[in-house]
Parts: sequence; C-alpha cells; structure tokens
Amino acid sequence: PILLLDDVLSDISGQYLDTPSNHFWVAEAGDRVVGMVGVQWRSDEEAELRRMSVAAAARRQGVGLGLLETVQEFCRGRGYKRLKLTTDSQLIAAIAMYRKFGFRQVGEDRYGRLLEHHFVKDI
Repeated sequence: PILLLDDVLSDISGQYLDTPSNHFWVAEAGDRVVGMVGVQWRSDEEAELRRMSVAAAARRQGVGLGLLETVQEFCRGRGYKRLKLTTDSQLIAAIAMYRKFGFRQVGEDRYGRLLEHHFVKDI
C-alpha cells in the first residue's frame, strides 16, 4: 500500500521505531521542534535517509548537518556500508548540504516537472 506523508508522520513508532534497523530523530530548540529525519533499512548493507526536514528559521545553523551526523553514527553502529537518499531539484540548499556531507549523485528521475536526484554515501 502507498502511505501518504501524513500517515507516515502520524505513525512514527510503527514506521521507524518498532524496528531496530530503523530510527527517527527530532532536533529541538527550546520547546520547538526545528528538524527531523528518519532512516530505514533497505538491505544488510544499505539504509535510506527519509523525511529530512529543517524548519526555515533554523536553517544554516548546523541543525541539518547535526541530524546527518546522528544518522551516520546510527548506521555505522548497525553495520550499514552505504546511506542513500532521494531529494528533488528544488531543494537547492539541501542538495548542497548533502554534497558537503559527502553524498555523491548517482542518478536522477523525471516525474513531469519534478526532477528527483538520487545520492549515496559510503560510510
């Protein structure tokens, strides 16, 4: 079945936390959530970065890189060798951050006007 974003985010436990190979984090500033990211198992060697988001007011403050570092350490601890992600071409700052963190683009797909970029990082 296809899960809508609202369905996934309303069931973080079921989608991410109930399986030891997956996880989900939130970044907080005071009493506000300023970022989030999940990781899901794809194979014994590969995990996928999912639902990465940083609030507009918290961007360019290291929140995204901190979340990426947390994900990478989790994945290393689980024995993953690669981390992959897909993002769309409109997220220019996010793409720059992923590249800065060591991701390399390995492909792209066009869906109408939307261009999706596929990235991987050996960890």
